[in-house]
Amino acid sequence: MSTIKSHYHLRDVPSLDVIKQTINHQGDHDDFKNRERAVAAIGDIVAVVQEGYCNADHQEQLINKVIKILHERPVAERDMHIGRSELSEKPLIMQVLILMQNIMYKRRQTVRLRQKLYWLAIALHTAVLLIYHGKKTHMHNILMQFKLAQFSKAATRTWIWRELPEIPEQKVDNILISLQDVSKRLAIKYGDRTQKEFLKLPDVRQINKIIASYQDAHYVKKRLKIEPNNQIKPISLANQPVLLAVNNVQNDLGSNDEHFEDFVLESQSQFYTAMTESYEGLTTTYEESIDHYDPPFISYEVTTDLPKGLSFPLQTIDLSLQQNHISQQELALNSNVRVLPKSSYQRIFSALCQDTQFSTNTSNRDCAYILLLSMITALPIKSLTIAGYIGHPSIFKIGLNRSYIHHSLGITKRQEAFNGSKYENQLDIIKIPVPQWLIDEILTGELPSDNGIQEYLTYLRAKISLPYLSTNRIETALHVVLSRYTPNSNAHIADLICRTPASQAPAMYYSSHLSEEILSHYKLALSIFNQDNHFDMSYITPWHKYTLGSGFAFTPNYVREIITELQAWADSSTDANTHFNRISIFVWFVLCLLTGVRPNNGIGLMSDIDLEAGWLMIDDKPNRKSKSHRLIPLCSTLIRLLSDYRSYLIGYQLNNLLKQEISECIDEIRLGNEIALLRLLSENFSTLDVIKRGDAYHMTKDIIDTDPYWTRHFVRTQLERLGVDMVLINAVVGHEKARQHALGRFSSLSKHQIKQVGDQFEQLAETLGLKEINIKNNHDEWSMSCS
Repeated sequence: MSTIKSHYHLRDVPSLDVIKQTINHQGDHDDFKNRERAVAAIGDIVAVVQEGYCNADHQEQLINKVIKILHERPVAERDMHIGRSELSEKPLIMQVLILMQNIMYKRRQTVRLRQKLYWLAIALHTAVLLIYHGKKTHMHNILMQFKLAQFSKAATRTWIWRELPEIPEQKVDNILISLQDVSKRLAIKYGDRTQKEFLKLPDVRQINKIIASYQDAHYVKKRLKIEPNNQIKPISLANQPVLLAVNNVQNDLGSNDEHFEDFVLESQSQFYTAMTESYEGLTTTYEESIDHYDPPFISYEVTTDLPKGLSFPLQTIDLSLQQNHISQQELALNSNVRVLPKSSYQRIFSALCQDTQFSTNTSNRDCAYILLLSMITALPIKSLTIAGYIGHPSIFKIGLNRSYIHHSLGITKRQEAFNGSKYENQLDIIKIPVPQWLIDEILTGELPSDNGIQEYLTYLRAKISLPYLSTNRIETALHVVLSRYTPNSNAHIADLICRTPASQAPAMYYSSHLSEEILSHYKLALSIFNQDNHFDMSYITPWHKYTLGSGFAFTPNYVREIITELQAWADSSTDANTHFNRISIFVWFVLCLLTGVRPNNGIGLMSDIDLEAGWLMIDDKPNRKSKSHRLIPLCSTLIRLLSDYRSYLIGYQLNNLLKQEISECIDEIRLGNEIALLRLLSENFSTLDVIKRGDAYHMTKDIIDTDPYWTRHFVRTQLERLGVDMVLINAVVGHEKARQHALGRFSSLSKHQIKQVGDQFEQLAETLGLKEINIKNNHDEWSMSCS
């Protein structure tokens, strides 16, 4: 692609005085001590070239002026030794001057020698401009490449003199075009190489460095103006509805010529309200509300007699505007017909890359730009064709040399500033880099119409022999490749990167990741697409590092401090009844921390706890008509502490035989009936009540003034850190997506796999120092002991 585009313009030319000052400033360095004539000669040569640009001086006159300057031999004889080591000791800009003066030692000034003098003079002038603009890397590159071309005897360096024009018209655009023509001829010469192989070739690297340096010295990129569109809002997953009405969709089946996957009926989604428990002094966070959502029911806004194949429950998986369909594709079944094999995604990607670079059909190229951007970002194609969407500052951050899209998870903000010793995560922003050239091409071109997109898809299906290709499969490609074909990635990572709405992916609010970790997964997914190396991925460079995810995920060290304080708090009890309540609250927190259950009322019924086999059956979404019980493995430390606590209850019963209601309750617990194990004494100490989250909060807020729901954030994050498979984490924590429930008819999990997660819970117990804690059954002593 030519770099002389409408989104570039020539830099303002500095005056000769400014250029001379720039050179003189370089001459002040110790390297130029006693070399004043050489510095002056560099300034004179650069001035001649500058005058040639400004006044369109005839090139022959320019060369004659340069020759006249060199005839005076500004480089002293002692500096004219041009062996490898002697030359490299001098400043690079002076090395080029020495090589130019050395050319003058030739007896006959041939056309070839005059050509070399011309291009070396251009290199000197370009280098000084780059110094002025503070572009040190490019300054070094252009001087080094021309130095090697003149100094080296290797054919891989000297080839360039045969390719460069003798003395082109001295205009900036013409010189850049001359350099680009050399690069194009190399592309034809090495047409059988992949892009990756092509870019590594020595001659290609040489000319590309020269082109980049010359361009940077003379051109600056315009800041593209984007027309504001007030209807476009920032992408916040917390604010995304599950289904978004699609405007201007034809509902007449007969008028839709596309594949049925792209046919959408007008509909609305209906949710059961998330029935969360409320407590005095506690506010239900957004994360907790999402944690209690179930998949929506779908209803039609108008009745329809369409065939069953077009019924909405089937079509739901193909609604792509907000990616809600993506979550439906994550069943543990490899037979999902909506998912293409890896090779098909690679063929699509390769075809799009080739059309963006080489297609002579302007309409096809414009469509390929949009489809390629959708494929590498999972942004909906319908959105990308809205005027003002691409480049809108609420979604895109467009720089001169680097751009990215960004979205927020919409996590509830903390009341206090980030503290790295206490909290895991700093931000909830995810950034995905996008190719600068691709954004530039789209913003300076015409957006394709819907018909244009469909016509291009028809062409593309025939080109790559993929009859089932649709916009839906392009939009979902990144998620599928991340979740199925990218090593060490998973559906959770794909949800984060591809902006799956919160109600379809609550797990993303209970995790922690490094920004560079997310970027590495993304880059690896693109490398899988880019099997043929037609796509230049050099634009993907590291971000500044930060942690992202749950705002309430505590660090293990901080949680261990909490455990220590809770233990000391219980040990400091002044009477048996206070000790009973504090021990109960302590065990309640331990149960939450070693199972990840939702910390709601009455968790842990005795009928659902099997201390011998080490299982907890739980249904911790309260006030729901539908039940979704799941199994959670109990680690050995939790089994021991729960057994100790049950013995502690029996000991309290023996010491308080006259408290009949308490005695009857403990009998029920001892017999394993349908009654909660964890209990608090009532205010008059005559009955046992189930522990509520509000009780745990109010009793411990002097130790940790935070909703006890933090325990769930902590467990989810730590299980990921311990390397537990994502499907197992979802099964244990209760973050499964629709139809993925463990041990259900669509599940491929076994009880044995779930049971093995108990090993990670045991590691967590060791990290928190819980393995050393014992609960004494002696009610004459109000303390816990450390074994």
